[in-house]
Amino acid sequence: MSQMEKKAGLLRRTSSSKKPLKEKVVLMYDEIFAKEDPAKKNPRFWDELFLMKVNLEYLESKLESVDGEEVQRIQDNINSLFHHCVQALGEEHQIKVVNALQTLCALFRGVHQKNKSASGFDIINMLMGFDKAEQRMKDLMERLDSLLCGDGSESLKSLCLKLLLCLVTVTDNISQNTILEYVMINSIFEAILQILSDVSSRGQHGYDAVVLLALLVNYRKYESVNPYIVKLSIVDDEPTLDGMGMVVHQALTEYNRQYKDKEEEHQGGFFSTLTSMVGNMFIADADEKLSVQTNEAILLALYEAVHLNRNFITVLAQSHPEIDIAATPTIPSPTTPTTPLGTTPPSLDNLMVEFIVTHMMKDFPMDLYLRCVQIIHKLLCYQKKCRIRLQYTWRELWSEPIFSVCFSALATFLFELNLFNMFITYGDTFLPTSNSYDELYYEIVRMHQVFDNLYCMVLRVSTNTGQWKEAASKVTHALVNVRAIINHFNPKIESYAAVNHISQLSEEQVLEVVRSNYDTLTLKLQDGLDQFERYSEQPKEAAFFKELVRSISLNVRKNVSLNTLSQDVLLKEFSTIS
Repeated sequence: MSQMEKKAGLLRRTSSSKKPLKEKVVLMYDEIFAKEDPAKKNPRFWDELFLMKVNLEYLESKLESVDGEEVQRIQDNINSLFHHCVQALGEEHQIKVVNALQTLCALFRGVHQKNKSASGFDIINMLMGFDKAEQRMKDLMERLDSLLCGDGSESLKSLCLKLLLCLVTVTDNISQNTILEYVMINSIFEAILQILSDVSSRGQHGYDAVVLLALLVNYRKYESVNPYIVKLSIVDDEPTLDGMGMVVHQALTEYNRQYKDKEEEHQGGFFSTLTSMVGNMFIADADEKLSVQTNEAILLALYEAVHLNRNFITVLAQSHPEIDIAATPTIPSPTTPTTPLGTTPPSLDNLMVEFIVTHMMKDFPMDLYLRCVQIIHKLLCYQKKCRIRLQYTWRELWSEPIFSVCFSALATFLFELNLFNMFITYGDTFLPTSNSYDELYYEIVRMHQVFDNLYCMVLRVSTNTGQWKEAASKVTHALVNVRAIINHFNPKIESYAAVNHISQLSEEQVLEVVRSNYDTLTLKLQDGLDQFERYSEQPKEAAFFKELVRSISLNVRKNVSLNTLSQDVLLKEFSTIS
């Protein structure tokens, strides 16, 4: 059967001389799209309809083909179809429930697809009648909630979540989906939490539940009180939070696995490597990225959980033994390196240093780099306040490859220098050892050329009139202690080399000079280094999240499918339910 015949619901006759027959369900759909009430001729019409296997494609295409005048003519029948779908969700006959769920999906998608420019109120009126909409949606949400929380078929629960995802994503901008007002009033938040807290349900439906929650949280989040935001912010049930954390963890682990597989596939053998090396000379990094689609929905769910719920952060710091992941080798605690920086690669035991090191591309994501610096700064402020000494090899953060990057954009200078000044001024309160403090000075002296070049540039800018004059002056001020360290230790290092007739000092020899000359170093106390701007999503990040949610909505709508389960599979499953 061709695709067109399938869509039209046609069945071939054995004789080629006769026209193909239409499926019975298609004939029943045609009756719904006629003017008369189909139940007048056949009182059992609706009972029989939901025993028929749904033809999603035909029903959706039929809805999309209806013009303005026809809408008025058949609206009562569409309203009746919606009403009977909701009623069928309460049936004991599970096949009827499945068919009702699939039919509702076709209704939501078909009506929205046809009426993209229509107001939300018009769409509500066409689907269920505006005067009855509140009761219809209340009944629908209550029955979906019962199916999700009950002990029934897992396939039905899956279809319920798919229907809800379908409903939420029928519009590109979910905040323009007026039907979701009823989903706000008739909350299914508790049903989602129940899925996440139960090991069995979470394994089968956790992903859809988390994506659904992330989308619902973003419905008109800046315009009105969203009950899903309020409820998510006060969840303190540990099994539920752990469940959500495990779903996110597993999804991102799978994404990383796919990326690694793609990377290994991309690397190939010697000739592939040689080709890549030659290609790198001519092709921008932006064109070389591996094509693994980012799991935006799960990342949004992770963000919302951390941003809204103060209890969720503890989940990120816990191990989850029930997650079936291959054991990874134990990484020893970082120690002070014994070789000069530049000969030993970073251990990458910091979620920020690793990002910076692995994204040193031609088209460097400076905005993301700046966020990394801000995160590190907040961490240092917290360490200073609580006097916590992390056992971390901080010199990886001070390395030239990382900090040289900042000098390609004026906007990042001050943040970078404030990090250095935090270490210089308060490092004795949070650096793990005195050796770490020595290494800080060693790195500053070693990178003196970078700082000298920066000083010359900002000094030139600050003496001229222009939009960057004020910023350049602040950078000049922030360089005071760094330059004092360089100007203090460089002559002493040169003198040491001359007296001992050494052309090039080793790291240990430089450190010896540093340790023996602290007492004559004079630095200025700088105020406000441990102050930072608290994160606020609105208004700075609102546009970003609006576009992100739009992208997720489009992707979910494209991939959600209620037509994956055949009647045979469902019948087999239902026969095993006691």
